[in-house]
Amino acid sequence: MFRLVLLTVFSFFYIIISNASNNGHIVHSDPSCKIWWTGSTYKIMKKDPVPEKKGEIGLKAAKNETESFQLILSPSKDLSSVSITISGFREENGSLISSENVKIRKVEYVRVTKPSGKLHKAGWYPDPLPMCEASFEAYAGVNTPLWFTVEVPASALPGTYTGDITIRSGTWEVKIPVQIKVWDFTLPNSPYMRSGLNLKSKLIRQYHNLNTEEELKHVTDLYFKSFKDYKISPYYFYDLYPIRRHVKGVYWRGGTFDPDTRFSGRYSYQVNDDNTRSNESGTYTELIEIDPEHPYLLTWQAKTPEENQKYTVTVKCYDENKKPIYWSLKWNVCEGGKNWKADSLFIDTTGFFTYEDLPDYRPFPENARYASVHLYAVLPDRSGSETGTVWFDDFRFTDLETNENLLPKGDFEQDLNALDLELDFSEFDKAARKYLDELGFTGFRLQISELGRKPFSDLRDKGWFNGFISGTPEYKKLITLYLGGLQDHLEANGWLGKEYIYWIDEPDQEHYEDVRRGMDMIHEAAPKLVRFISENNPGPGIMDVTEIGCPVLYKVDPQRVRDWSKNGRQFWSYLMCWPKEPHVNLFIDSDAINMRMWIWISYVYNLEGIIIWQSNQWNRTSGAAPDHILQNIWEDPMTYKSGYGTPYGSAPEFGNGDGMLFYPPNRHPNEDDSMYITGPVPSLRLEILREGLDDYDYMIMLEKAMEDMSSHSKELKNECIDVLNFGKDLFADDTQYVKNPEILMNYRNKMGDLLEILYQNH
Repeated sequence: MFRLVLLTVFSFFYIIISNASNNGHIVHSDPSCKIWWTGSTYKIMKKDPVPEKKGEIGLKAAKNETESFQLILSPSKDLSSVSITISGFREENGSLISSENVKIRKVEYVRVTKPSGKLHKAGWYPDPLPMCEASFEAYAGVNTPLWFTVEVPASALPGTYTGDITIRSGTWEVKIPVQIKVWDFTLPNSPYMRSGLNLKSKLIRQYHNLNTEEELKHVTDLYFKSFKDYKISPYYFYDLYPIRRHVKGVYWRGGTFDPDTRFSGRYSYQVNDDNTRSNESGTYTELIEIDPEHPYLLTWQAKTPEENQKYTVTVKCYDENKKPIYWSLKWNVCEGGKNWKADSLFIDTTGFFTYEDLPDYRPFPENARYASVHLYAVLPDRSGSETGTVWFDDFRFTDLETNENLLPKGDFEQDLNALDLELDFSEFDKAARKYLDELGFTGFRLQISELGRKPFSDLRDKGWFNGFISGTPEYKKLITLYLGGLQDHLEANGWLGKEYIYWIDEPDQEHYEDVRRGMDMIHEAAPKLVRFISENNPGPGIMDVTEIGCPVLYKVDPQRVRDWSKNGRQFWSYLMCWPKEPHVNLFIDSDAINMRMWIWISYVYNLEGIIIWQSNQWNRTSGAAPDHILQNIWEDPMTYKSGYGTPYGSAPEFGNGDGMLFYPPNRHPNEDDSMYITGPVPSLRLEILREGLDDYDYMIMLEKAMEDMSSHSKELKNECIDVLNFGKDLFADDTQYVKNPEILMNYRNKMGDLLEILYQNH
């Protein structure tokens, strides 16, 4: 509730333009090199001037917190084979923070040749942070920044710790002292700010040159550990550990039971092939027992959207062990029309069909014992390039010797009572125990493709479950069993509430009725599951049917968030490809403070989570390059888009680094085919985001500590209120905000001092 008051206190605003040299401090100077340091919320450009102020490296951190700083070498002559080491940190009473708790990364640069927007600029920008595991060169006249991250153990004793950085190049050696004050309070293992960032396992496989599923699982696990290190959570920790579902009582797969276009009964069977790279078919799920000495006649009714459209019916053969018998396919290519039309396929016992005196196919082989039926909307070819749609009804597979119909489900009607669903959570549970329980991910996106997607243009888009579309009793039964099963299993394992069903992205207002129906259906089937909507144009017309609303940051209406939050709803926000400067954004060629300011704004706006659409969007299949060519983001950090009404072969631009907070270790993906069994290379932007997430922990912890204060702590409570009342000094909105991180750090350090006092009192 306290944060809601902050929205009314904006009284003035100012902007301070700042770079690192304004707030950096020089720690060493000799004829060979000047060495200086600055905090983590700066981008050190190659030619930034060395600061004139002197000052030792001094950090402040809570227990169980990571705190970073940058050490910059500015040589006057080239330095070769430079090595960096750091000692452990020791407190006067003998307590030690080991050197193993310090990571040293080399700040590297990517060249922006296409600025993200009109107010952005081209140039070399710091962003990749690979581990500094070998000696390196530092060149005269160019800054060489090094990124140090100290992980303060949760068990560390409070106090002031000192250590040394040693820099060597040949006979040249410099020692730089470092001081860390550890406050007497502990940050939580999982951050208060929830998050969701997608991670594409397909791109991990491609850029790491992985071959097996086990290799992919291992490397993906290294990525997830990096997620943990940076206090963020992936959309799908279970991408490689799926929830398996088996539908009972349905005898066709691949097509749709269509209630709107039918020859007789309640349903026909629609087979839709809109894939230009494969042959889509409808298939009878069970093998049909046959006798090769009997003749068979397949008959059906069919309809196509266009006159004379070709479609195909095939029958495959299997031996007594149910293994396929190749080169024995039975088939008929038919011509459909806009009206229902009867057609057939005859399988004789003695004769064979010929074309120009060559056998097209013969009777069933003498070792055939089973057959399967496959329905195609086109004439299938090797590449599957043809597309089309066909409807079937009253399909019969008749043994002409016994006059028995071997395909009793060829009328495509469904026994609702026979319909059932089995869920297998065995793989999912392995991942959930590891990533939710052990690593402490704050949430996950519950993928339910059966709910449909925008723009609700065809049958599957309206919601589709194993062939049944939304609105049918079969669909309702299956989706209810599925959602209810998910809810019950998550609740039984203590994971309920960490999920969010993010099934529709940025719906237009014209689709609100469809979204409302879908959300109501979810709530009816499983009222405890958390629903989620992202909104590019948020409005009260849809937020009442979701537990989490997530507008893009620049569209957040704080008053509206306040009103909806009163009803127990959460609000998150997201950053994406638009808008550009001067808005807070996530681009490489933007101010360093942006990623941290996002979280500070979120606190004042009462937002409790963040979303970024991707974390490793290293390549986009747009046709601008051949399919086998991978984008090298080490050389071109622009994120390109495909689709969205653009022609194949075009390369419209999202922004530099949009959806790319990790770099692949392979710097030459089109030349280097080595296997990389390693984790990702993080970005400077990701480091700054983590600083913001830690700041948010300070804010929430201070709020909670204030709630426990006794009445005689009024003066201390007023100090807490003052320090949390930072909105008027930092920003007016997401286009007007301070650019000097030191102002944030002053507030953050005051919060740290107050938390130490409050936790000591408890």
